[in-house]
Amino acid sequence: MQLPDAGAARRIIPPGWALLWSGAQAGLTALAGGRRRFPGQAAVAGTLAAGGLALGVVALRLFDRAGTTSMPHEPSEATTLVTDGVYAYTRNPMYCSILLMLLANAVWSGRLRTLVALPGLMLTLQPQIEAEEDALATLFGDDYAAYKSRVPRWY
Repeated sequence: MQLPDAGAARRIIPPGWALLWSGAQAGLTALAGGRRRFPGQAAVAGTLAAGGLALGVVALRLFDRAGTTSMPHEPSEATTLVTDGVYAYTRNPMYCSILLMLLANAVWSGRLRTLVALPGLMLTLQPQIEAEEDALATLFGDDYAAYKSRVPRWY
């Protein structure tokens, strides 16, 4: 069975995009003269980062428990459609976790301009998400269509 090719999405995997956008945030912070501090900043940033990390770990463990791949550059290697746990609320909890960590980084910087990384990440991951959805539709057919109709993407 010929599955869709992720094309450009396979060049840089999502954690790589997260690092690039985090670097952009650091650069924007430096250009603005460094961090801007405000009361409660560490608590808010820490809570967002911890939530993002926890969400990512939970999502990865569900894939591991199901015995399927979590490797985003090879969506055609999926052996099981995971729809329980956090996947009952969003089809992309791992990407939500990355987004939360970038938001935490923006809060930590205290610079509004660093928020540009959030829509930037969403745009750069769009080809990856489409490739994953195409592969899952091919592999799991009606089961994936039903899942897709009841559970939203990460945005």
